[in-house]
Amino acid sequence: MLISYTRPKPIAWSLIGAGADFISDDAGGNLTNGRPADVSRFQWLSGAQTTASVFTLRGTWGTAVAPWVVGLVGLTLPPGTLITLAFRRPADAGYTYLADVPSQRVTQLPDGSRCAWFVLDAGLDPVIGVEYRIANDVDGAASIAADSTFDVGEAWVGPAVDVPHETGWSRGITDPTTLRRSKGSQIFGREQRAWRTLQVRLSVTTVDEVAGGGLANGQDWESVEAQLRSGSLCVAIPRWSGITADYLQRTALLAVATQQGAVQNVAGALYGRDYSIEEVPAAEAS
Repeated sequence: MLISYTRPKPIAWSLIGAGADFISDDAGGNLTNGRPADVSRFQWLSGAQTTASVFTLRGTWGTAVAPWVVGLVGLTLPPGTLITLAFRRPADAGYTYLADVPSQRVTQLPDGSRCAWFVLDAGLDPVIGVEYRIANDVDGAASIAADSTFDVGEAWVGPAVDVPHETGWSRGITDPTTLRRSKGSQIFGREQRAWRTLQVRLSVTTVDEVAGGGLANGQDWESVEAQLRSGSLCVAIPRWSGITADYLQRTALLAVATQQGAVQNVAGALYGRDYSIEEVPAAEAS
């Protein structure tokens, strides 16, 4: 399981492109408030549109981090919209690192929300900025109208750790909608947004990965635990290697760890642990 944690903060947002503008008054602040249904709204580019027209959302921060998982959720851009990434390292003059190499098209999920998740190569250089380059390329057609508006619910960029888990992990859904029946036994109720859940048992491992800095970036179970406390946002991807791009989009969860189970001594210097993770869902695209 890939767990991305500790998004850089604060992130300052700016836009590049003729006519690109913030419509909501948050200046992009909602992109990192941990509530993807609380969106930032943008105005698309002005003028003649082609597949070469690119709206750039740029985020910058102070302390460099090595990115592994990057994404946008709660999008209202059309499914199939092409998004590429570019990064800036501390010594770079501009956003030239991996420029336009990672690419992904916006995917509509079964719940009606839209996302674009990227899993990058492990061990990348630390960076101090990211550009989400959104092209007016919707499966090869320039379908986004000039001066139109679109929403982004949450923007993610962060380091990650790859934590092996046992087979038998499970994904479920929690639907908090309350249902009642009338005197004629007809159903009525108060609809609420459902969210996905993930239950995982981590693979038995040695003390190095538990408390010895044996994971990526010198992390271990205990240090990751500390960064996921108190409802801190994370991204959890139970399967991320050797799968299709569509499956990755379906299974990546912007989430919180609702239960970090006790570290269990299995035998000698071997340990196990259970995790329960719950999605923070984005709004359905209208």
